[in-house]
Amino acid sequence: MKTVLHISKVINIIALLCLIWLGYGLMLTGILQILAAVLFFIAFPKEKLIYIYFTVVAIFFLVWEGNPFGWQFLVILGLMILLTYTIHTKKI
Repeated sequence: MKTVLHISKVINIIALLCLIWLGYGLMLTGILQILAAVLFFIAFPKEKLIYIYFTVVAIFFLVWEGNPFGWQFLVILGLMILLTYTIHTKKI
């Protein structure tokens, strides 16, 4: 479980570093963060914040209009912050 949490943290950091490439990095960041969230969920299925994260991700994709720089960009930033907080504040 500790190894999965560590891998999830590393993937999340790499995902945040991908933002350097702006638009293209945003897609890669999203993919890597969802991967990190799935790994975190496998390790800690009772964590409530990860359920909130997946719920907001689902809602985001349901209302997304295809423009990554519209008002939905605020949701993307919020998701990045929520997942980073959830992963990096978890104590074992």
